[in-house]
Amino acid sequence: MNDYIQAVQRLLGQLTTAEQQEVVEYYREYLLDAGITTYEQAVDELGTPRSLARKVLADYSIKLTEQDQGDTAQSRSSVQATKANVKTVWLIILALLSTPVTIPILIVIGALFIAFAAVVFSLLVAALAVFLSIILVGVAGVVVGIATIWQAPWTGIFYLGVGLAALGASWIGWLLLKWLGSKIAWALTWAAKKIYNRFIPRSRAERGRKQ
Repeated sequence: MNDYIQAVQRLLGQLTTAEQQEVVEYYREYLLDAGITTYEQAVDELGTPRSLARKVLADYSIKLTEQDQGDTAQSRSSVQATKANVKTVWLIILALLSTPVTIPILIVIGALFIAFAAVVFSLLVAALAVFLSIILVGVAGVVVGIATIWQAPWTGIFYLGVGLAALGASWIGWLLLKWLGSKIAWALTWAAKKIYNRFIPRSRAERGRKQ
């Protein structure tokens, strides 16, 4: 049994020491109360150490994102929140993959995610192409404007105005891309959490720990 607990703890490196201890103590006490003393019995009750650890990591990541959303006073920046959401989605995928019972369901879910990701990727590529084109127009306008302003002031001012306007538009476009990316990450996280809570199997120990 101790070998099982140690194997789980080694896979929880992403958690703090206090969080690791909380998880380890909970499952150690559960196994002791259930009279489970061997590695094989622990696997039969809780699943493999890797499967349990991945579900624990996914649970902690979900809890963290929900706390960030609920506590506006201590919320992260949009970039940090997006990274946290992407990490949560990845941990949920790993947890689902580590549970054989969910594999048939995961194939269907994976196909839907791939189709959704393909649409999102094509939209982002198109937006990025437009964004880069605007930057090139802006830089070209500024360069041409500076080069011609001494020979033809009004023409130079015109090109400078066009260039600066394009650069300003590119900055606004960059902010919109960041906003769109954060919303996509949030939507993926929301969908992944719904799938995770709906389809992931839970042992009695895990159900008791979540209460």
